Amino acid sequence: MAAGLSVPFARARYRVRQFTRGLRPRLAPGEIAEARGRLSAAEFRLFLNAQARDRRHSMDLYRLLQRDGASDAMLVAALLHDVGKGQIATWHRVAFVLLGPLNAVLAGQSGPRWRRALWRLRHHARLSAEMLRRVGSSSRVVEIVEQHTRAGSTDPEIEAFIRADDSV
Repeated sequence: MAAGLSVPFARARYRVRQFTRGLRPRLAPGEIAEARGRLSAAEFRLFLNAQARDRRHSMDLYRLLQRDGASDAMLVAALLHDVGKGQIATWHRVAFVLLGPLNAVLAGQSGPRWRRALWRLRHHARLSAEMLRRVGSSSRVVEIVEQHTRAGSTDPEIEAFIRADDSV
């Protein structure tokens, strides 16, 4: 395969794997108990209010970071980084990925449900960070969550978080 094509194919393969994992998003009781033990009561409520597929993804990221010896802040951030997405239909998620740069034009804070869903997906890092600030999460957790969609950080821990998030 030509070097120029390997990146788009790798990204497509990642998105297909991400989609299929989301088809069976259940957490085991032990995983839920582990999240409860890691999070404050208010953070745990946010975790439980996230969609099942986002909880599954967050737990998978948590496990990967835990295996790699990540800090407590990174582990808490892993469990909470997507809470700002809210309730999003599967087709909204697919449209968001397929539309790519067009989301900047189509997403809207008001209007039809699909536009608001695209807007939440586009801004979920900031929305999640705002929610975490309101419930008293640590400033480091908030910082990691707020920046987890911005590649090119000069913070090695945030860059490691982004790489891990992109791999699960």
